[in-house]
Amino acid sequence: MRIHRLLALGAIAMILALFAACGGDEDPTATPRPAATPTPTPTAEAMMADEPTPTPDAMTSDEPTPTPDAIRADPTATPTPRPTPTPVPPPPAFDAEDYFGGKTIKIITGASPGGGYDTFSRLLAAAAERYFPESTRFIVQNLPGAGQLRGLRAVLDSKPDGYTIGPTHSRWFARQVLIGDIEGFDIDAIHILGSPTFTVGEDGFCLDKDFASSWQEVLDNNLEIRVGSAGPGNEPAIEFMIQNGAPFKLVYGYGGSSEIMAAFDRGEVDGTNRCSPGTAGRLYPEWIEQGRLVPIFYEKKPYNDEWLANLGHSGPLPSFRDLPGLTFDAAQAEALELNLLVTEISRVFFLPPGVPDDVRQYWQSVFDQLMEDGRFKESVEIAGYADDFGYGRSEDILDIVNRVRNASDATRAIALELSGVEGLVVN
Repeated sequence: MRIHRLLALGAIAMILALFAACGGDEDPTATPRPAATPTPTPTAEAMMADEPTPTPDAMTSDEPTPTPDAIRADPTATPTPRPTPTPVPPPPAFDAEDYFGGKTIKIITGASPGGGYDTFSRLLAAAAERYFPESTRFIVQNLPGAGQLRGLRAVLDSKPDGYTIGPTHSRWFARQVLIGDIEGFDIDAIHILGSPTFTVGEDGFCLDKDFASSWQEVLDNNLEIRVGSAGPGNEPAIEFMIQNGAPFKLVYGYGGSSEIMAAFDRGEVDGTNRCSPGTAGRLYPEWIEQGRLVPIFYEKKPYNDEWLANLGHSGPLPSFRDLPGLTFDAAQAEALELNLLVTEISRVFFLPPGVPDDVRQYWQSVFDQLMEDGRFKESVEIAGYADDFGYGRSEDILDIVNRVRNASDATRAIALELSGVEGLVVN
């Protein structure tokens, strides 16, 4: 039995050796191996030993058997030719002349003429003409009403062809992210181009000198400060202070900054947060000359010392958080911070849902260039909004939106209460 086994093994070894010498199924173009040193035929004793039976390659060469990867890496080997891939043509370039040439682009703002939303809409329209085909016309349409909701709806309801854009107010972002009941206003579906006023600018709240000369005087005399506003949610810090016992009364219904400032000038309201160099200093310089504005606190970042000196104020300006008579806990503070962050996303220009990708990409490219355009920045400075200018990209705006979305239910509930947007009429 063992003799038969040995004979069978010897026959198999001889056959395999002959097969290896003939080349088998190897690629005939491969580099030939060096001639193997003859190996003595193993004796029966060796074959009967417990040593493993040598492989055919091991019997014909002292070199280790190359792995498949080593064979592929051999620089002398002839590579197997690969099929040539069929070239994929690039997508056709967007033809702006063909699409926008001879067309009219409408920028709809929900604010009255003269305010910041109207001004930036007109500055954007004038600058965009340099980037669109020469035959493209731009018009600005004012649709004030319902705290700029009317303008928002007009853009949302417009045909999604890229011929209509517009800015919307932060109050509607707050309403949608906290309640989500504005029909058609899907923040994730619209295309946000960006905001030219995404920055924490210097601010302050001023009283009319004929009303009071300090916060303490207001408290001592039980005075009520009337403040002009376009609508609920537009003055989150003051609304927060009111809920904590501060003696303010918000007077709603004004169309924008220009109307609010005119109301202060007429004495209809007693205080204003429009006392910056770019607003009061530009539109009502006589207020500064008359010493009419008395700064009493700031909301986000105080005016610089030079401007405070122009207003007749010396020393640091306190934050509203540090005013006497106001107390709030950590959850309220977080909610207020979220509300103030949301106010930073004002004047957000957007396209309605459904605009074709190539049109959106062209608009985005133009908007990005505009925010770096020296002539546009110069026009912003001439208009008195240099302190407000700062490019907020869509990702910056959505980051704030998501911070509100991801806040705890308790914080969101307080944020909703502080924002004042719950009482807005959206139908």
